[in-house]
Amino acid sequence: MSWSPETCLAELETQGYSVVRQAVAPDVIASLLAEMKALALSRPPVGGADTPFLNRGHDVLYNLQREDVRYTRMFTGDAGVMAVLRGLLNDTWYRQIAQDSPNFIMRSLIGRSSGDGVLPLHIDSFIPSSGKLCHACQISIILEDQTRERGCTVVVPSSHRSDAYADPSAMADAIPVETQAGDLVVWDSRLWHGALGNTTGLTRWALIGTFVRWWMKQNFDMTGTLPQPLYDALTDDEKAVFGYCSLPPRDEYQRTDIKTGFSDLRPRVSDYQT
Repeated sequence: MSWSPETCLAELETQGYSVVRQAVAPDVIASLLAEMKALALSRPPVGGADTPFLNRGHDVLYNLQREDVRYTRMFTGDAGVMAVLRGLLNDTWYRQIAQDSPNFIMRSLIGRSSGDGVLPLHIDSFIPSSGKLCHACQISIILEDQTRERGCTVVVPSSHRSDAYADPSAMADAIPVETQAGDLVVWDSRLWHGALGNTTGLTRWALIGTFVRWWMKQNFDMTGTLPQPLYDALTDDEKAVFGYCSLPPRDEYQRTDIKTGFSDLRPRVSDYQT
């Protein structure tokens, strides 16, 4: 189904989020959902006492970019998604990469299924601001219907420009974002958002990519731990999204600019460590 990146960008500017209905084909969604459920059963448990507060009590599959290039390409392979991300996050002054290619990077790529606890209002940008420029955003590919009973996302519209951390009392003003499998939900990471409790006993899986401006830190060492066969499969644009064009130099004798272009990409993941 075709959709308008321009409409999505306009909604992100005014209300801080946008819902794109039925953006992903049903057969693709069914395949992704089956894979998420299989991974959840096969992966050893992670976390424990150091699990971030907002992930406690919920099923989270981290680092999906290391599993299969397909997960990354659910975002990088969609022209509309990439147009939105470039419009939100590309740095105009990043001259080593043309503006019709991405210079933003991916901060994380996860699968998530909400538990029965309410997810309190929060922001994902780490710091609030009121500026017109977005520094980080999330895109959630909905794999299972999200209803109020199933713990759907709630948002406080336009709170992304509040220049404030989320106020828990604003939960009374939050509106539910009910979606169906195949929808996309995009939000500015400054937006106050949370989720209702999932009271159904059913899973509520989504594939969520977090994308940020090139100078921000990633959640894990994506560039150093990507398996070589997956690196080989990436396009130059995708290598930039992974952060290979914005790795800091080892010292001033390697180079002095923290931004590089496609000509500086190396053939092997291990080459970036030397």
